[in-house]
Amino acid sequence: MTNEPENNSVENEALPSSYCQNLNELISRQTHLLKDVGDQWCTPDNIFWGINAMFGPLVLDLFSDGQNAKCAAFYTAEDNALTQDWSERLINLNGAAFANPPYSRATQHQEHYITGMRYIMQHASAMREKSGRYVFLIKAATSEVWWPEDADHVAFIRGRIGFDLPSWFTPADEKQIPSGAFFAGAIAVFDKNWRGPAMSYISRKDLEAQGDAFLEQIRREAEKLAGSMQPTTARAAIQEIKQSSSEEETTTVDELPSTEAELPLSKTEIQKASYHTWACACAAFGDKELFTFSESKFAHTWIADSLDNPVLTVVPEKTIEKAKALIAANVELNVSTWVESKNLEHENIRRDMTERLLLILPEMNERYGLSAVEVLEMINTFPETSWHNARSIRVRIREEVERRVDGEEVAA
Repeated sequence: MTNEPENNSVENEALPSSYCQNLNELISRQTHLLKDVGDQWCTPDNIFWGINAMFGPLVLDLFSDGQNAKCAAFYTAEDNALTQDWSERLINLNGAAFANPPYSRATQHQEHYITGMRYIMQHASAMREKSGRYVFLIKAATSEVWWPEDADHVAFIRGRIGFDLPSWFTPADEKQIPSGAFFAGAIAVFDKNWRGPAMSYISRKDLEAQGDAFLEQIRREAEKLAGSMQPTTARAAIQEIKQSSSEEETTTVDELPSTEAELPLSKTEIQKASYHTWACACAAFGDKELFTFSESKFAHTWIADSLDNPVLTVVPEKTIEKAKALIAANVELNVSTWVESKNLEHENIRRDMTERLLLILPEMNERYGLSAVEVLEMINTFPETSWHNARSIRVRIREEVERRVDGEEVAA
């Protein structure tokens, strides 16, 4: 007798909520009506990626049916996002959460709310207090009781937003075709570390354009990486700049390195190829003599994409800062060694030269892909009278780079 209520309790807890049951029943129908879609309207891809470009990387979809998730990590109605610790989940995902929330009336399951905008916003505020960024695409309904007055930033979208039908939707007849726009929208950002303005505006067209541009960038970079995981060399980068107005040379996939053996794995080999790549590997995986292929590949992909704002790899901000610190320390060491070797007469001259080089070297790396050692070796060939003028050094480096590229083109 005493065990029977406990078994019933376990069985009740295992039952899906009425919301989930209704959703599953809706999805399983052979045909559907527009009026029944309800909470399941999907965010258009270019709108999502536009929001991602502004406030991402977005790595966790808080409300999905499993089929329409915008991120690799997501919660479904069965998971009930309002019972989950979003902040804890984001720690491992290294990004921000996205939500196109349900607007249906508040419902509960096992004494926990599963829907209801007021309770969704309350949970978002609670997660904000813990840590993390939570980005909501919502109706611009400032008079609603659920309106997030405590959001750290709200970007109002000029122009009404249309949403996509879910993939499982099969129209019952020819009348089940959505037409026109849906509602004025806004992007609410919950992030206690937000330091920008409290409010802004963006047009729907601009948001869509950003999303389209972001998607195109991803496609382009993915195509490049499909051919080679090697980082862009200084020579290749310079040639690309020089030949931007001329016909590009065609390189087949077969000509590009793609095997494990062609990626340097040891600390010495990686540093020799690119100190920046080693800094990325060290920041991500620690200072060790030998890296695995996947670790080396990660570092090469990161630096080939962008040190500061990588798109193709998810890199925590602290790891990026560590890599930048390693690179800066290496530049300072090279500059200090170089200045000391020149036997400059006065301390003021040595200090000015050091400051000048610390300014120029990062510029040359960003512009031409030149390492600190390569730049300093170039400067060694310049007349000493040019060392004391930053503009003169920049001009001579540019001329030397162009001379080398022209020489390689002639040799080819």
